[in-house]
Amino acid sequence: MRIGTFHLLGSPDLARGQRRFEETIEQIALADELGFDYAWVAEHHFSNYGLSTNPLLLIAHASAVAPRIRFSQGVIVTPFWHPLRLAEDVAVVDILTRGRLDLGLGRGYQAMEFHGLNVPLEESRAIFQEQLALMKKAWTEDDFTFQGRYYQVPRPTTLLPKPLQRPHPPIWVATLSLTTLDWIAANGYQALITGNRMTWDEIAAWRDRFLTLRAAAGHRTDDARIGVLRHIYVADNEAEARAAVWQTRWQSRVSHHLGMDDEPIRAGRNLASPLADEPDDEAWWERLIYGTPERCIAQLRRDAEAGITDVLGWFDVGGLPHEQVVRSLRLFAQEVLPALAEAGVGAA
Repeated sequence: MRIGTFHLLGSPDLARGQRRFEETIEQIALADELGFDYAWVAEHHFSNYGLSTNPLLLIAHASAVAPRIRFSQGVIVTPFWHPLRLAEDVAVVDILTRGRLDLGLGRGYQAMEFHGLNVPLEESRAIFQEQLALMKKAWTEDDFTFQGRYYQVPRPTTLLPKPLQRPHPPIWVATLSLTTLDWIAANGYQALITGNRMTWDEIAAWRDRFLTLRAAAGHRTDDARIGVLRHIYVADNEAEARAAVWQTRWQSRVSHHLGMDDEPIRAGRNLASPLADEPDDEAWWERLIYGTPERCIAQLRRDAEAGITDVLGWFDVGGLPHEQVVRSLRLFAQEVLPALAEAGVGAA
C-alpha cells in the first residue's frame, strides 16, 4: 500500500495565499525526505475551502525541492480546462518532474465553481468523458482530428511536446457514485474515493465491484489501484488528536454544503454549519486515522484489508497549524511507516 500526502490548502481563517503555499511546499519537501510515496494536490476555486487553483503549477514548483516523490492530483477538474491546453500542460509537467507524474482527474461537484467559470454542471459528465477522449488522442497521435459535441479539431493537429511517460502518465479518476465507479472500471482507469464518506465495509464492497467490472471489461486486475482519501493526524496521545478533529469537521461540512449549494459564501468565507445527517462524534472518529501511532497503524491496516492500494493522507486539513502538520508527518514517518512496512502493508 502506497502512502502519500494530500494538499488542498484549506484556510478557515482566510490566511494569506503566500503563507499557505509556502507551508505546502515545505510539507511536500518534507514528505519527500521522510519517504512518502506520493504528493497529491487538489483543485478548487473561489472560497476558503481550498486555495489550490492550479495543481500542475504547484507540482512543477514542488518537484524542484522534492526530487524523489511521485506527484498526482486529487483532482484536476477537467471541465474547467480546455482539453488541449490541459494535455499540453500535463506533458510539460511530466517532463519537468522527469516522469514522476500521475494524472488525477474528476468532473467536479461544487456548483459555485461551475457558475463562476460559466460551465454547465449538469453536463459535466459528458464534457469530462469527451475531454479525456480528446486528450488521449492528442498524446498518442500526430495530425489528429476530432469531432465531438463540445470540442472540435477539424484541422490535422499535433500536440508538442509529448509526455515523457508513454503513451501518457497513469490516469486516476475520482468518484462519489457507483455510476462513475462502474465507468472507471469499464475503461480501465484507477479509482479515487473519499474514505470519510464511507465505512470500511462499504469501501470493501466498492473494491469488489470495481475489480469484478474491470475484469468483465477485459482489463487486468493485478495492476488495479484504488486510492482512498483519509484524514491523518499522529499525536503522542488521543486527547491531542481529538482536539484537532474540528478541522476535519470544518472541511467535511464545507465540502457538503458546496456540493449541495445550500449556504452563502461571503468574501470567500464558508459558514460550515453542522449537517443534519452527519455521523456523530464517535462514528466520525472511527473513520479517521487520528490518534497515537498504534491507533493509526491499526486503522491503516483496516484500509489494507479492505483492498486499498493507495492512501492519500490529508495531514494538512482545515487550517491545522503548520507546526502541528509537520510534527504529525514526522511522527508518521518515524512510528507508522516502519510498522506498516514490517507488516507488509506499507510496501508498494
